[in-house]
Amino acid sequence: MTKSRTSRKKRLLIGVAGLGIFAALAIFGIRSYQAEDLPKAETQLKFDRAALDFTHAFDAEAMLPFLASAAFDMDGDTRPELFLGGGVGQADALFKYVDGAFKRTDVVFEKLDTAATHGAAHLDVDGDGDTDLFLARSNAVALFINQNGEYTKSSATFPLAENTTPLSIALGDINSDGHVDLYISGYLKIDRIEGETIFTGNYGGYSALYLGQPNGTWTDATSQAGVLRQHNSFTAGFVDLDGDSLQDLVVAQDTGVIETWKNSNSLPLTRTENPSVNSYPMGLGFGDIDNDGDVDIWASNVGHTLPGKLLRGDLPEDALFNTDYYLLENDGTGKFTDVAKEKGVARLGFGWGSVIADMDLDGRADLLAAQNYARLPGNGLLRSYPGKLLLQQTDGTFADATAVSPDAGFGISPLVADFNADGAPDLVWANLAGESRAWVSAGGTGTSIRVPLPNRTEFLGALVRVTDSTGRQQSKRLITGEGLGSDSSRTLIFGLGDAEFTQAEIILRDGSRQMFKTAIDGTLTWKN
Repeated sequence: MTKSRTSRKKRLLIGVAGLGIFAALAIFGIRSYQAEDLPKAETQLKFDRAALDFTHAFDAEAMLPFLASAAFDMDGDTRPELFLGGGVGQADALFKYVDGAFKRTDVVFEKLDTAATHGAAHLDVDGDGDTDLFLARSNAVALFINQNGEYTKSSATFPLAENTTPLSIALGDINSDGHVDLYISGYLKIDRIEGETIFTGNYGGYSALYLGQPNGTWTDATSQAGVLRQHNSFTAGFVDLDGDSLQDLVVAQDTGVIETWKNSNSLPLTRTENPSVNSYPMGLGFGDIDNDGDVDIWASNVGHTLPGKLLRGDLPEDALFNTDYYLLENDGTGKFTDVAKEKGVARLGFGWGSVIADMDLDGRADLLAAQNYARLPGNGLLRSYPGKLLLQQTDGTFADATAVSPDAGFGISPLVADFNADGAPDLVWANLAGESRAWVSAGGTGTSIRVPLPNRTEFLGALVRVTDSTGRQQSKRLITGEGLGSDSSRTLIFGLGDAEFTQAEIILRDGSRQMFKTAIDGTLTWKN
């Protein structure tokens, strides 16, 4: 009997050990599948961590998982302030960079306790020379007018469908009438959400296009523009994709595609094809990754954090589906080729906001992406990602430099601006349900040219071309809303590497232009 019991005990122990080994191998397999094999960048780029006292208050039962961020010059001193949106019951906050730290100002933005702030966009709306602020909150979109450094909520309204929560705001002038237009990306209200992998059927909130009027109001032109449809959307941008000086529209759908709409100087807009298929494009970055003078698109996706079969949701088996990030290279006419795999940036972890910026000032555009799945404390199956800073190499591929400015939170969007006015881009990771993290440039970069553009409607979509002593020409357009629920500074920064500045040209959408042969302290200033 004793021998029999001993034998059973041994078999039980062996079985338990086997299960343990199997579980360990399964976890190892999942984590190996989630792992990223990116080449490490060799770079002299350096950042210093700057104090930033903002911990976002997230209520998963009462709000969608988004928060606003923006960088804009509130007080006219040429240095941008930092705006971060609060969660339910939490005030929005505005910070000024002083003596190596971001210090909270006493600026107040009127807010109901029941509202979370999801998105922000800034512009001098009333033409008085300072910066006003649009905020997308869980209950409405509001315009705050800057009056000598104090923000007062205006009477402007932007009604949305009854089932919709606004997430982000893109600013442009789609009809070229000199009045700012808004595209508001809408998502289903939290109490209406039925699932996160629904691709088919009539499901989701409604986005809206509002056209600015001469009397300072806005008119809903969503149907007139041909962009009325029921589908959850994350963010959008007004972008001249084909070089005709008219602002086209790019929209990132959830459980959908990247929509591209051509503007032919009259409504409706025309839907155009691009390589995106059924996926989860969340953030949008706009820039010229190959220095050929046009605008390319960098879009995050769910990546390989979770199995594709789980993420396909209700899609038919034969439906095209993609979990990779997109890097859409423009041929100059608005036709795109997805080069993400070719450039080594397709297979990344679960992504949110994405941005294109030359972080090391070598004259080549780099890529940033905020990351993280909804992490479960103590769960070893879901991998934590620190957010990505990918530096473009001389061969056009990208290498990982995340270690120089890592993020340790639930990243919603990277925000790029020159907060310390040294001519190099700084970086803020806007984080949900935790501390946002700020990194300020500390050397290891090339030289640069700064182009602070006036924050007025006529400059939205402005084109700046800079030529250096090697003959290289770089082009950037002023595009709002890069990232996710975010809006970066209106100062465009051009990296020169070891070269010297030769000349530059600023061209507005109406054809107005100014040439520059010299730069004062590395800065080009538009002469009004």
